[in-house]
Amino acid sequence: MSEPDKSGFNFSFMTLGLSISIVFLMGTIMYFDLYQNNLANFYIYLWILLPIIACFLLFIVNIINQYISCMKVDSLKALTGGLPVIGTTLLALGVSSISYCRVPIASVFVPLFIGDSVDVVKTNGNTNMNSIKHSNSKKCCSPKISLESVESAYPLITGISYGFYVMFGILFGTVFGNSIATIC
Repeated sequence: MSEPDKSGFNFSFMTLGLSISIVFLMGTIMYFDLYQNNLANFYIYLWILLPIIACFLLFIVNIINQYISCMKVDSLKALTGGLPVIGTTLLALGVSSISYCRVPIASVFVPLFIGDSVDVVKTNGNTNMNSIKHSNSKKCCSPKISLESVESAYPLITGISYGFYVMFGILFGTVFGNSIATIC
């Protein structure tokens, strides 16, 4: 058997944390795309289930990481290390529920869906989605379109925006939780 890593930095856990956060990014995007218009209590499920699932997954990862790093398992430390991800996920969901924070992410991805460069603004967009998609004339400036009209036409854009913030929230919660869970 090899000696446990006492360096304090576990590179494999860092890559695992990034992998977990990317899985949650993809899961959030899929959840919005599939269920936003079809599920009655969509946001309640999002705000309750997403942090619980993240905490449970991180609890399992912490147990595995404890065994690899310390050659022993302390489930209470592993659970305590999983709790920060609840707070960081809720913080990420809170930030992503602010429409001003979703505008920059939507501005990047909207041209992929409508095929034209547009300015996504919070409110008072003066152009509707159909006129942008079917326009043959090139104006001097990018047309302005409201975030609400983009998100209602493409729930995937909302999922990408929420997923972006959730990804970083889970990544930070994972890194912080790892520092609690793997103290030998």
